Amino acid sequence: MKNTFCKRAVCALCAAVCAFMLLTGCGGGNLDKYYENISELRDCLFAAENADYKVSAISGKREEPYAIDGASGNKRDFTVITVTPASFESNLTYRYRAEINGETYEGDLLPHPFAQTLSADIPVAAKSDFTVTVSAKTEQSFEMKNAVTGELISAEKALTIALERMKNDIKRFKNKGGLNCEIYVRLMENPIDGSGGYFWYVAFIGAEKDAVAVLLKGDTGAVSAVRV
Repeated sequence: MKNTFCKRAVCALCAAVCAFMLLTGCGGGNLDKYYENISELRDCLFAAENADYKVSAISGKREEPYAIDGASGNKRDFTVITVTPASFESNLTYRYRAEINGETYEGDLLPHPFAQTLSADIPVAAKSDFTVTVSAKTEQSFEMKNAVTGELISAEKALTIALERMKNDIKRFKNKGGLNCEIYVRLMENPIDGSGGYFWYVAFIGAEKDAVAVLLKGDTGAVSAVRV
């Protein structure tokens, strides 16, 4: 009886562990396998706007410090908020307050040196809708909603497709069975034309900054462009 109880307890524990792994995504996929190579995983996009501001955000995980040098270092969560005023005034101080995952983050929005936009880099990953308040002359709040509509393949699926499609091209980066390069997996708005939609950009960059990359349609994973 005691042995039977122990066996049942062990089986129950194993089932619980397997369920936890499935829920947390720790299933031994390519994102896990190549974790040490991944310098950026950008898998969430958010957007909101009104007559005065257009606000967007990207979120995920990336190396720190961030450097495109063929090697991936320590990683941290991030959310970058970008604010585009309808009428940019260089003499104003633009500030933000973001409510992400139950925590409040606030500070100055830093101007982009080459465009009339401002941004803030927050060390947390936003995996669901959140609130941003922008203040300058007045204070305005925005509900940052998931920008992606329709079906979308996962980052895991995008990386798997890219590895298969580029398997001959990334042989140059292989060293003793492993990959001697850094990997970028980015979800982005259509970079080709103005027809809308979302794409996955997956790039492999070596120590000499030589790169191979593939652009995949976000909904199907079909290859739209290749760089070799």
